[in-house]
Amino acid sequence: MQLFESSMDEVGFFNSIAVTGLGLIGGSMVKALRLNGYTGSVIGIDPDSETRKLAEASGLFEMVLENVSESSSQVDLLILAVPLGRFAEALRVASHLIGPDTLVTDAGSVKTTVHRMTEKIFESTISFIGGHPMAGSDRSGFSSASPILFENAYYFLTLGSHFQKKQLMKLQSLVKMIGAIPVITTPAEHDALVVQLSHLPHLAACALVSTFKQHHPEDSLKFAGSGFRDTTRIAMGEPELWRDIFIQNKQQLSIGIDGLIDELLKFKLLLMNENHEEIKNNLIRTQKTRSSLAARRPSAESSLYPIILDVEDKPGILATVTGLFAEQQLNIKDIALDHARETLPGALILSFATNAERTRAIAIVKGANLCEVYIEQD
Repeated sequence: MQLFESSMDEVGFFNSIAVTGLGLIGGSMVKALRLNGYTGSVIGIDPDSETRKLAEASGLFEMVLENVSESSSQVDLLILAVPLGRFAEALRVASHLIGPDTLVTDAGSVKTTVHRMTEKIFESTISFIGGHPMAGSDRSGFSSASPILFENAYYFLTLGSHFQKKQLMKLQSLVKMIGAIPVITTPAEHDALVVQLSHLPHLAACALVSTFKQHHPEDSLKFAGSGFRDTTRIAMGEPELWRDIFIQNKQQLSIGIDGLIDELLKFKLLLMNENHEEIKNNLIRTQKTRSSLAARRPSAESSLYPIILDVEDKPGILATVTGLFAEQQLNIKDIALDHARETLPGALILSFATNAERTRAIAIVKGANLCEVYIEQD
């Protein structure tokens, strides 16, 4: 919360916010803002009558409208939390909410195209910063929106050619206010990264389900274990939403598909040649890479400070560790297990928001004589 307070003192904040699209993401943003003390004006816009009823009943909005033509007020921040396929239309319709000092942002998972559409529609005359919270759910709608959806989630902010630095600082403060970690990058860098981390895995999950259907009746799914269930869970995502994502990021997705096909063909060749050693080496490399998913620092501004605990694998050990910190009112920002211990001296990785909190955590663990504790080189 300290980061949020210092930023607010320095640059102020948005006095009025309009959110177009009150589904899972838009609704969760408003709920998170109110939960964390935002008292400014919030206007909600959504074409669905049931969604508007739920939003009105929540008491979170100054007003809830069917479309922005019903309001003539210009706002400090306009958030377009609509599917990518509706972005251009929503931006045009919302134009009269945009004043000379208005910042516009979105929440979609493809950034190059939304920057391009914004520049085409407004010819770079509005301030726009792309946004993409790396958070979601297989549920949808305002009723599924959660005020803690964004807690500890990375939130990409992509910079175009026209925005004010002060507006960026305000948007960073908003991201921190809802509990997320802002990461600043370019639209192209974002799309190249997210296609590998999100879009290609989703497509691969869908392909696994389709492959199963080609060879087995659906009734055989009752035999599926955790491997198939976990790997294909994301295939339950909303089809229209993912259709738009795939189309909007088709160039990067095409590159990702080629890379995946290449990897599968290479592995197929190893299998056909019964190359035992290289198959094993391939699995070791991928295991070690997957194990490195422990908390990392996305930027100098939004850091996580990890400690590594060499704990014994026994029932209750995780509760014991987290209980120590709970007693001292020390918040853990991220927890990870490293299953490939060749590169690290311990298996449990806990991350904290500041170096001072990490120092306190080390002292707590050592004081309890619980286990050995290490830190990676900063």
